[in-house]
Parts: sequence; structure tokens; C-alpha cells
Amino acid sequence: MKKIVFFFLLLTSFVSKAQINVSFYADPDELKQLKTRPLLVEVIEEDEDVLKKLDKPKKADELADYKKFIVDFNRDFKVYAQKYWTFTNQMEFKTSTEIKALQKAKNKSYAVLRLVQLNDKGYWGVKTNQNVPAIAFTRIESNIIKTDSKIYLPSRNLNNDKSLSEADYKYALSILQANVDWIIANNKVLNFDKYAEKMAKENVSRLKGKTLLVEDNMLAKGRTKEAAIKNYGGDLKFVPESELNDALVNKSKNTAVVYTAPYGIVKSNAPFISMSTIVYFKIIVDCETNEILWLYMPGAMNWGANMSNQLTEGEFKVMADLKII
Repeated sequence: MKKIVFFFLLLTSFVSKAQINVSFYADPDELKQLKTRPLLVEVIEEDEDVLKKLDKPKKADELADYKKFIVDFNRDFKVYAQKYWTFTNQMEFKTSTEIKALQKAKNKSYAVLRLVQLNDKGYWGVKTNQNVPAIAFTRIESNIIKTDSKIYLPSRNLNNDKSLSEADYKYALSILQANVDWIIANNKVLNFDKYAEKMAKENVSRLKGKTLLVEDNMLAKGRTKEAAIKNYGGDLKFVPESELNDALVNKSKNTAVVYTAPYGIVKSNAPFISMSTIVYFKIIVDCETNEILWLYMPGAMNWGANMSNQLTEGEFKVMADLKII
């Protein structure tokens, strides 16, 4: 299937953890009830404000990409939601306008699976128009900026087409559901950041002995595959995205894959300069079970940590040492 371009990452320059809302706004009982609701998968529509912004001769290509993004995302999300969302078989597809009409009518009977943008909240520094794309599973009556559960979408902006594959959807939808199920089973709310950290710490020992697949463009400029392989000390392969996609979709045994995704906005607001940038985490997922095996999600106090969307030889040593950051 043709992959879609994530236009949100084209329209925004940078993104960060301390500057977006990572909270889940449902308790375990509410999530348990949410799973029983019939599901609406949102069909996104063109935004008039975006259309006006791009309606300029110099932005003709961006406008065409944006329109194509809407069509392609809706087509692919419909297919992969039906394939990988297992909480319910009562699934309908409604446009953003139709969902808003149900909300206006005070409808409280549906769950919604939707694409959301986690916007810069402006907790400190100058507020930007940057955001992090995520998939949310939430009550229809919930505020779109206070969703019940969510997961950051993987980044493919190193690729020429800046697109998501079937495996990216499988990863996001499967782990989001696992996160919700864990909350219900343990009667404790952990947002994705905390859930991923906990799962990685519990499962990291299983990484040993597996073949690790890394997309061949994920190694940072100036770094060498030879050094990465030496630092990892195990079966490490740099492969095309198509091979990584096939491994996860087909549940390859004894194999794991590395993903990267944006998870926040770091800002610097010195008197003489104001800067902001998107930061990325890295995560390793077992192809057969879709379990999280390793996480590299540096916090504000991890000085010198690599928060880019690429890997250095250093991260492979962290993997080899089974450390979670």
C-alpha cells in the first residue's frame, strides 16, 4: 500500500517533552468502560486556515502535498485501524465535522480513535506553533487537548518521502492498546513515557541474542556502521525501510527493530537568542510480540544526550549494556 506523508512535520519546524501535554485524562475504570464503546475512527478534513496559509504561488507544492496528505492518511488509517485495532469490532468512520456534530449534541456513547497534534503549551519561553503528532484513543466527549490516552507517531522524516509504513501503524496502534490494557490490569495510570520506560526495564534482558534491524539512514553523519556494530557486540544489521517494515508486519522471530519518534520541544530563551527544537526518543520493539525491549528517552537532566532523530555509536553501547535512559 502506498504510504502517506506526515505533513504535520513539514508545517512545523521543531518539537519537546516539557512543552507538550503528555497526560492521560482517564482513570482505569474509565478506560475499561471506554473499551466497550463503539468506536469512531476520525476521517480528517482539510483545514481552512492551513489552506489560506498555503494559498500562495511560492507554496503551491506544499499545498499539493497537504491535500494529498489528507487523502492518503484517511485511506491508510482506515485500512490499518481495521487490521490492528482489536478492542472492538464495532467500528465506524466519521469526518471531523460529523464528530463535532455528535459532540455538540452531547453524545457520550462513542470512543474515538483520531490523529491529534500535541501543541506547544508555552509552559516557559516564547510559545511556538510547533507540535508532536500522535494517535489518541479517547471518549467522544473529551476535550481534544485532554485526551484519555495517546502514543507518539514514529518519524520517517529521514526518508525522501517522509512517510509512515504499515509497520509504523502496527507499532503505534498495538502499543497504545497494550498501554491501556496495562493501566486497567494494574489499576494505575501510566502515560506512554512512563509505560514505555517500565516495559523497557522489565524486558530489556530479552534483547540479548536477537537480530537487531536499524534503518540504514538512521546513523548520524560522520558515524560508521563498523563502530556501531563493534559497540553493539551482537547481530546488528542496517537495512532498507522495506525490510524493517516486513519484519514487524510478518512477526519475524528472534528479531527486533529500532524506531524513533518526536516526544517534545526543548527551548532556549537566553536574553540574546530564542531557540526551540524537536527532540526524539529511540525505542526497540520485538517483531514477534510487539513488546518494548529498550528505550532511550533522555530527560532535561541528561546533559549531552543525543535527542536527534538519528543514532550515534554511543547509543549502541547503551543497548549492549542493557541500559534504559
